[in-house]
Amino acid sequence: MTKKDDHKDPALVSIGSMFETGKIRKMYTLAELYPTRIAKSLGINYGRYMVKLNHPDKFTMGEIVRLAELLDIEPDMITKVIYAELK
Repeated sequence: MTKKDDHKDPALVSIGSMFETGKIRKMYTLAELYPTRIAKSLGINYGRYMVKLNHPDKFTMGEIVRLAELLDIEPDMITKVIYAELK
């Protein structure tokens, strides 16, 4: 039986681990971590991705879910970081 995460990008999964351990407290931290690869995988251009990192409330739920899939984490880990930034 093959798990769907067998083909995950190890670099992106390592970013997911940073969410899990609480090392990522602001979405802009992701700007230094494979931004071009993440933007392309999300289907948005680099400039738009950087704007969203600066203004995390601009992320759509669909983008949050896709980002969570890329990072192999639950979407609520990302939404918690965004919520904390907006408080």
